[in-house]
Amino acid sequence: MKKKNIFAVSSMLALAVMGGGMLSSCTGDFEDLNTNKTQVDPDILPFSAQCAEPMNYCYPPHQNMFQFWTNLTIDLYGGYFQTPHGNFTNCDMGENRGHSGGMYENYYLHIFNNTRRNIASLDKQNLEGLAGTMRIVQAVGTMQATDAYGPLAYSSIINAESESSYRFDSQQKLYEYMLDDLDKAIDGLQKMDNVEKTSLATYDTWGGGDPAVWVQIANTMKLRIALRLSKRESEMAADGYDLKAIATAAAANTLAVSGKDIVVKDQSNELKRMFEWLDCGMNANLVTLMVGMNDPRLPLYMTKNADEIKNEKGEVTAKNSVYCGIRYASGMAQKGSDGWYGHKMSQWVGAYNVPLPIFKAAESYFLLAEAKLRWGIGSESVKALYEKGIRLSIKNELAYKGSFAGIENISEADIDAYINGTTGQADYVDPGNTANNCKAVNHLGVKWDDAASKEDQLARIQTQKYIALFPLSNEGWAEQRRTGYPKFFVALVNKSNGAVNTEEGVRRVIYSSNAYDTNAEGIKGGLELLDKENTSKNGITGDKGGTHVWWDNANKGNF
Repeated sequence: MKKKNIFAVSSMLALAVMGGGMLSSCTGDFEDLNTNKTQVDPDILPFSAQCAEPMNYCYPPHQNMFQFWTNLTIDLYGGYFQTPHGNFTNCDMGENRGHSGGMYENYYLHIFNNTRRNIASLDKQNLEGLAGTMRIVQAVGTMQATDAYGPLAYSSIINAESESSYRFDSQQKLYEYMLDDLDKAIDGLQKMDNVEKTSLATYDTWGGGDPAVWVQIANTMKLRIALRLSKRESEMAADGYDLKAIATAAAANTLAVSGKDIVVKDQSNELKRMFEWLDCGMNANLVTLMVGMNDPRLPLYMTKNADEIKNEKGEVTAKNSVYCGIRYASGMAQKGSDGWYGHKMSQWVGAYNVPLPIFKAAESYFLLAEAKLRWGIGSESVKALYEKGIRLSIKNELAYKGSFAGIENISEADIDAYINGTTGQADYVDPGNTANNCKAVNHLGVKWDDAASKEDQLARIQTQKYIALFPLSNEGWAEQRRTGYPKFFVALVNKSNGAVNTEEGVRRVIYSSNAYDTNAEGIKGGLELLDKENTSKNGITGDKGGTHVWWDNANKGNF
């Protein structure tokens, strides 16, 4: 049988050679199909390089892959960034199948193809702790990909069910596999001996060689998953997964314990490239939240306008005077045309070569706050956990971005003032086109209110978590879809031809052309699962941006 290279991409990075070999060859049909024939066989690379690649590609260190991974899709839909011109239809809800394939290809080629091979080999050698790190990385990558698309080919690949096509699993099953893997990972990491710890140190850019940090990452993931599936609690219980119990067990030892952000320090900042190419700017959803709430992280996240901006009335916004963002789906002019002002828009702090995050420790506190609100887990109050999340976020952002942004200190008084702030989102004022102006849609201030409804308390938690998660668009967008918070400005332009509801916005990323070309039978089954799990109230089904993934349950409210 002629075998096809399913997930090859046109541009590949060579892996660095780091340390001695440990992994033995564990090839199967999937690997044969998914190894780029112009690339070095991964099985002959050093052990540390084999483990480092999937970790690094959870935030791709390659400019073209990064752009297709999230910057032309999820970064826009998640409200953090926006393309400052109209060259890409995704920026007006017209999902482009070519641009939508990056997350899919990155996951299979750089993450799953490596982790599943490494796990199998390490398990055979009884190196359960090292296998545990790969299980966690695999769960991180799988969560990113399924939250974007829905069903994926997973167990059929691991079990080598076929040589010609790969059956898709439902999103529910994918989440169950992730939970199982995270439990195995924690068990293995807790039993690591010194030999394994020495090997861990050769590739561990996430935890600094400390298995305890990996356990905290795994528990943060479990807590994240339990809350992500909160609108599917009964379905998970029917399969033997008690989400409250899972959250309770995880809550005691998350990244909140160490307060450590997991950041990738020693690779190129590809988000910076997107701004340098003038293909990326700040999104009005984030900017107006932070401006309206007087957020002290603003100069750590972005800079003010780099040039003066003149609107259609001739009114001028002076250079370096405002933080300005671009409204998503506002029908931007083509790059280089008379109506294009992308070169004058705000520039993110990515103009500095800051480290890129994988996990934010502050997220753990916001997860714990919701777990307390929803299930009564833990002894600390929702208010205390919420405020600790804000404080940790501000301090951690300052610690690794301050020197790049020229910010030496944010005082406790400044943090207290923010936490006690009562102003909500600012109205949006487009400095280049007043037709895009609109009123704020998020009116709650930062200050906690124990007397508020559960819905309003959740809105505060989610809004602050959303700000703290920046620039992790995968997670920010997923949580915004799940809860509806923070609210986003409604699109002005909808080029989806009915595939996306204007009011609801984009709910998922469509599968790539490559997936259809190389795994048509698998995709067919995957779309059947997607439709079975879909709860759209707008008559949207199939491989469209308006179809809901399983946990995005439109039939159930937040409480």
